[in-house]
Amino acid sequence: ELFLRQDPPDHEEVRAILADIRKDDQRAGKVIERMRTLLKKRDVHFEVLLLRELIDHVAALTHAELTARRVALRVDSTIDLKVCGDRVQLLQVLINLFINGADAMIATPSEERVLTVSTRRDENEYAEVSVSDRGHGITADKMMRIFESFFTTKANGMGMGLAISDTIVKAHGGRIWAENNEDGGATVRFTLNGGQV
Repeated sequence: ELFLRQDPPDHEEVRAILADIRKDDQRAGKVIERMRTLLKKRDVHFEVLLLRELIDHVAALTHAELTARRVALRVDSTIDLKVCGDRVQLLQVLINLFINGADAMIATPSEERVLTVSTRRDENEYAEVSVSDRGHGITADKMMRIFESFFTTKANGMGMGLAISDTIVKAHGGRIWAENNEDGGATVRFTLNGGQV
């Protein structure tokens, strides 16, 4: 509006601003559409999926949230593993872990807030995903309960994210667990079957 009030108006600057607004609108529309897909009730549909593609999708979905919390995302995935699973459910697991990791670093100095996501093939030929934060870690008494429904370590948490993730991973024939890092923070890991549908 300020540029339009100028005499004469700077039409090029207004065009550039409108182009930015349009790009932001399109980006927001895509995020909303992805979220609507995740929230719809639907039948479970197992298929062969590329794990890195799922991680990249969640990185895009959570980008604004991580940026607002000043959390840098690092993806360490040198091989593109295939997994057998339901796309929407596995996206939900990853979203839960990304947001939990970011939440765990609220008290961490902003320059140290790094969320690291890595993948590997474990000794049983399962695909393993780990999401590591640089937060305060998990105390022993809470470590035993973090996957229980309605148990939360957050002041405003519902205690459902990790319980839902646990249910989804087990339904996919995998397992999920958490551990503290030697250098601080915690890592949540889960495995998925890399076999055929």
